[in-house]
Amino acid sequence: MRAVVFTLPAALALSACIEVDVAIEVLGEDEARVTGYMQMERAMFEMAGADASFCEEEEGGTLTLTDMHARCDFDQTGSFDEIMSADSDEEVPVDLQGQLESLGDGRVRAFMPLTGMTDDMDEMMDDPAMMAMMRQMMSGMSVTFTVKGSDIESSTGTISEDGTSATVSFGVDDLLAPADERPVDFETILRY
Repeated sequence: MRAVVFTLPAALALSACIEVDVAIEVLGEDEARVTGYMQMERAMFEMAGADASFCEEEEGGTLTLTDMHARCDFDQTGSFDEIMSADSDEEVPVDLQGQLESLGDGRVRAFMPLTGMTDDMDEMMDDPAMMAMMRQMMSGMSVTFTVKGSDIESSTGTISEDGTSATVSFGVDDLLAPADERPVDFETILRY
């Protein structure tokens, strides 16, 4: 489940039409809590073999199936490595993994490599029929990442009015935009 949340490669987002809303709260020098959900169309979930790794209970996931969707709500607390690392049997390039890094003095760097999500887009954009189908499937689906702490020092996202969180949100179909209009990496420096 973590690999889907914190790497979310474009091919997965496109093939499964996943909607994601994740909040990471930094609790200490090496402790964080991740909450949120991932949701995909029920038909796509079934076509993918109803794979239980989409929402693993031992990682704090609760799977809910409706006629329209497969939704995984999750809540997990652990070390930065436990929260951000892909499972050992999953092959995820390091440059596509989210990161939490202690900077000392009560400061942490949170990084989500959103530009890596779009690496395969240019080849797909050469097929107009495929692009039209993808745009229709992804209409209305979104990805939202939020990081929280006691104080946000800087962020490439939007900082809340109270200065305790930073958020980036975009439509999944934004991954299909021209290269200079796609989401940029989400980086935040915060205090816990």
